[in-house]
Amino acid sequence: MSLSHQDLARVIGKARDEAKSLASPSSSLYLALGSIRKRLLTEDPAPPPVAQFVPELEGLVGLCTGKLAAIKPLLEEALRLAR
Repeated sequence: MSLSHQDLARVIGKARDEAKSLASPSSSLYLALGSIRKRLLTEDPAPPPVAQFVPELEGLVGLCTGKLAAIKPLLEEALRLAR
């Protein structure tokens, strides 16, 4: 696993933890972030290039409104890493 995958997984993990504390563990944002993190950390098969996560992350940034707005900076950081 590349360093870029590890860095992106770290930021996604932080965002997921924030989403869990701000919303229910069944929220769509929390579940989507968990799914992305899992795909980033998989070893067999190897994870896709981090750039493939850009469209998904862009969509998740749009969910960061209201009480979830605090997560937006983390997702923007994740986008920078993925690009």
